[in-house]
Amino acid sequence: MIDKVKITNFKIFKDTFEIKLNRGLNILVGNNETGKSTILEAIHIALTGLYGGRNIRNELSQYLFNKEIVDTYIDSVNSGSACPPPSICIEVFFCGSIDPEYEGNENSERASFEGLKFEITFNEKYSNEYNALIAKKNMMSLPIEYYEATWTSFARQAVTIRSIPIKSAMIDSSNYRYQNGSDVYISRIVKDLLSPEEVTAVSQAHRKMKDTFIDDDSIKAINTRISEESSIVDGTVSLTVDLGTKNAWENSLVTQLNDVPFGYI
Repeated sequence: MIDKVKITNFKIFKDTFEIKLNRGLNILVGNNETGKSTILEAIHIALTGLYGGRNIRNELSQYLFNKEIVDTYIDSVNSGSACPPPSICIEVFFCGSIDPEYEGNENSERASFEGLKFEITFNEKYSNEYNALIAKKNMMSLPIEYYEATWTSFARQAVTIRSIPIKSAMIDSSNYRYQNGSDVYISRIVKDLLSPEEVTAVSQAHRKMKDTFIDDDSIKAINTRISEESSIVDGTVSLTVDLGTKNAWENSLVTQLNDVPFGYI
C-alpha cells in the first residue's frame, strides 16, 4: 500500500529522511533512540491526523520539530538574521494504483506519483504579528501559535482525513508508560530529593509565574475584553494560572531529557 515515506524535520529526523518499504510485512530493527517509533508516528499522523490519540491540530508543539533545527532558527532570530520559520513535511508515496485523484508531481521529487503530503508550516496570514515578534530579537521558543497543519495530494488538491484511501491503526503501549514514568519521576524528586525549603522555593517560583502572566499587557487587554463582553455570568471573568492548591505546581511540571519533555522523547 505504501511504497516509501519521506520525513523532514520531524523529531529525530533533521532535514529529510527516506525509507523504502517492502510489499507486505515490514519490520523495523535498530538501536534505541534511532527513530523507529518516530517513523511509525510520522506515517500514522500523515494518514490519520492523530498524535497520541488526539487531533494533531490541537497538539502542535515545538517538540514535534527537530530540536537542532529549532535551536538554529531561534539563534538566527536573536542574532538579527532570522532564517525562515522551520517546517515539518511527511510525504507518503502510494504503491501502485490506489487512487488516481492523488497522482501528481507535487512532491519533493517533482515526478508523477500517487501520494499525499502532510505539513506543519507557518501560516502567512500572521506575517505582520510575526514580523513584529522577531523584530524584538528576544525569542525563547518556536512561535507555534502561528503554525497550521495541512494535507494535500500529490495532485495539489487539499484532502481531508476521511478521504485518504489508506487507513492506519497504531497500537502504542509506550505512551502511557512514558507519561506515567514522568509522573513517577517528578513525584520521586519531590518526595525523596527536595527538602521542605526547596519545595517552598519551587512553589514560590511557580506563584511568580501567575504574577508575570497577569501583569502582561496583552493578558490585561484580553481580560478586559473578556470581562466586558462576557454575558454568561455576573462578575469579572478573566484568564489566570491555576494555583488552586498548595502543590498545584506539581501538576505543571514535566521531566525533560536534553531539553525535550519526556513524553516527546
